[in-house]
Amino acid sequence: MNSCMKKIFLLVITLFLSFASISQTLLITGDTIKVTQDPCFETSASLSVTNNTNNTLDIHCEKVIIDTSLGTENYFCWGAECYGSSTYLSTSFNTINAGETDNLDFGGYYNAFCSNAPAIVKYCFFPASNSSDRHCVTITYNGTLTNISLLKSNSFSIYPNPSNDFVNIDLISNKIKSLIIFNSYGKKITEKDLITKNNLKVDLSDFAFGTYFVVAEKNDMTRSVKRFIVQ
Repeated sequence: MNSCMKKIFLLVITLFLSFASISQTLLITGDTIKVTQDPCFETSASLSVTNNTNNTLDIHCEKVIIDTSLGTENYFCWGAECYGSSTYLSTSFNTINAGETDNLDFGGYYNAFCSNAPAIVKYCFFPASNSSDRHCVTITYNGTLTNISLLKSNSFSIYPNPSNDFVNIDLISNKIKSLIIFNSYGKKITEKDLITKNNLKVDLSDFAFGTYFVVAEKNDMTRSVKRFIVQ
């Protein structure tokens, strides 16, 4: 009888430990709040994904947008691929060996395009073999301006807009020192020194179709932004 009870006890403990192991398949740690020092530039966040099981797992990542604003964009990278703002689930998985931590392959990215709009995005990770075994972390990206004030919107003008061959950028304010052009992913395309100029003609022949942002910068780091479209 005692031997039987011991076997039952050991079986219960084994089942409990197995259940606990299953429920804690992955441990996700890392950034939960990212304060944007300059909302004209891209903000990035990183996470570490630990495989707590004794098996090698193929892990997918899913993006869930909790709160965002029109005119901003967010995307993520997982493994060897990056997924645009309209993709929410990784199409490929990242393999993590038993007991190992991957702290290199995830990146969450947010572009406020010089606005002060924040975003709240949840990232969930799960094994390819069990999509319901999800472990999530929520990251708040804050596009709030810190030491940067904005120039008035009439500090420069852009025309023609939209365009397919060139745009003219005329300065209305004489205090602008440079103009920087970014694409819709926050990548800098070109930067022009305007200390001795009051206008600029930009050749668009090497620009892909899409939306671009021109940031005017003064010596005291105040900025203004305008958008133009290449079509």
